[in-house]
Amino acid sequence: MDYCPYYPPITLRKIFDKDRSPSPSISEITLRRVFDFEAAHLVEDNETPNLVLNTLIPRPRGPLSKPNHGGYTLRHALGWDDGTYKEVQEGLHGVCEKYLDISTTFPRQTPDAVSKFLQAAQEQFPILGKYVDLWPAGDFATMYLKNKVGSDRARTRVRTEK
Repeated sequence: MDYCPYYPPITLRKIFDKDRSPSPSISEITLRRVFDFEAAHLVEDNETPNLVLNTLIPRPRGPLSKPNHGGYTLRHALGWDDGTYKEVQEGLHGVCEKYLDISTTFPRQTPDAVSKFLQAAQEQFPILGKYVDLWPAGDFATMYLKNKVGSDRARTRVRTEK
């Protein structure tokens, strides 16, 4: 008995019947979106077109300030110039001190305090209105309070050790 591991090329072909299921359309497998910009121009001035609502910038995926672990840095996610970034950052530090309890982190703040903080942040910096749920303001506050609470704990630890 001769054993031959050779298979003729015909075995590599597959013939599909005409009654097979249809392939997905190109619109189902691509990320391309087509917007009707002419409809946006037809909207009257007192109405808000749906396109404006869809242009809010969403929060990046992943944890804040952990770019090596699938997260993002606020400076890169916003893409602002250094002057704007520093101005908003320092201004929001003042808003934090006015409306939030600076002895605790942002996630532990009361909902009422967070709401007042976000409202004041948007009034002082209208640029934050371009972002879904004003997420940059929350992220600035999260980092500021995390660093503030951490440095305060370190100071009290040093005082108690002396």
